[in-house]
Amino acid sequence: MRRHPRARSLGKAATGDALLGLGMGTASALGYLFVVILSRALGPADFGGFSSFNSIGLVLAIPAGAFQVVFASRVARRGPAAFDLRLPLLVGAVGCLATVVLSPALAHITRVDSVLAPIVVGLGLPSLILNGALMGGLLGMRRVGALSLVYLATGLSRVLAATLTSVLGLGLTGALVLVALAGTVGTGLLWWLCRGEAHLPWAAPRGSRGVVVRTLYRSNSSMGVLMALTTVDVVLARYVLPRVESGEYALVSTLGRSPIWVTQFLALALIPTLATSGSRRSILRAGGLVLGVCALGTAVAAAAPDLWVGLLGGDAYHAASDLLLPYLALGTLLALAQVLVMAEMAQGRHLLAKVAWLAVLLEVVVCLTYARDNALHVLATAILATSLVVVVGVAELLLGLHREPRTMGTGSTEGTGGPGGTEAASATSSDQSVSRPAPVAPSRHGSDRP
Repeated sequence: MRRHPRARSLGKAATGDALLGLGMGTASALGYLFVVILSRALGPADFGGFSSFNSIGLVLAIPAGAFQVVFASRVARRGPAAFDLRLPLLVGAVGCLATVVLSPALAHITRVDSVLAPIVVGLGLPSLILNGALMGGLLGMRRVGALSLVYLATGLSRVLAATLTSVLGLGLTGALVLVALAGTVGTGLLWWLCRGEAHLPWAAPRGSRGVVVRTLYRSNSSMGVLMALTTVDVVLARYVLPRVESGEYALVSTLGRSPIWVTQFLALALIPTLATSGSRRSILRAGGLVLGVCALGTAVAAAAPDLWVGLLGGDAYHAASDLLLPYLALGTLLALAQVLVMAEMAQGRHLLAKVAWLAVLLEVVVCLTYARDNALHVLATAILATSLVVVVGVAELLLGLHREPRTMGTGSTEGTGGPGGTEAASATSSDQSVSRPAPVAPSRHGSDRP
């Protein structure tokens, strides 16, 4: 008996979701193994510097996530003709040059003795940003198995980099070099997988170039503030705290931010729904699930915080155990903020993103002015800033200040707002299996996870 075409399509979408979820889940597990090895190899002082540069690299590589969403939707609608890599390469080159120029300032902020470390981070940016576009292309072509393979290969290459750092006794700069090389492994694999479809000539019609740029700008605003809100406290801790204490803070942040990655799929699942319905009930349901998952995780951690910190970093980080539960509270707030910002973005609105940028600025000012020489003060400042975003987001939701999403024609090339209202919405209308699992930002290639 033949299955109905729609049933076959839904079955393939479910299989694709499962494959991608398995790939991302395995990459996350390998990410924690990466931290276990590297935190012991570098020790608290250098691991704090590594985490700071990792956070800075995340912020600088924000366009990678936007390219992933945009390329997934454009390739899904227009095919290989939209798989043009010139803009990602240009953005990566500009980011690389800017980072190299600013390397003395970055070395000062992160309190390292050499400008080589930030230069290495800058040299790795083109690879990260190109990876975002290539991964989006694979997603747009519905090659989910290949994309899952990339996640797995990238996670394994980072674990190998950490292992070599430990075996060879390398320091901060050596570790950054090996991690950057691990990123190029993912780039090489992605290019090989996409070699028949990806191309460099600017093949898109002239009128659509501005659409791509505008979509990237809007995507970067919302996705960028989520990344900044998630990582700025680690950089601030490195600047205001003693080197060893900043390393302890960085290790705890790896555990404390786990609610964000664990519940990320809930935020992603809202995009196709809200792009067409604007349902507040869906947002409230996702928020409730986030709170439930985070409460369960916090309860597990509360039973033995020393055990979890010791498993991840070893005895050298034992003094940071008292930070774990407060940081999990921050992680819960960040997970809620992620749902609220992504929900607003899916409806083509950016009010909460603007509030979040103001919250990041408030966090930086307060931390540099008052929260010096105390890890709890840095953490409390981050909690205050994130709470502001959550309170405003919930108030906006409950008071009904949301807007129904605009309807797009299937052939439209102009967007309505953020990626949910533009490219991502178009991808959703044509194939939900393309847009639903699209990550908010590339997984490094692994760097958005531990």
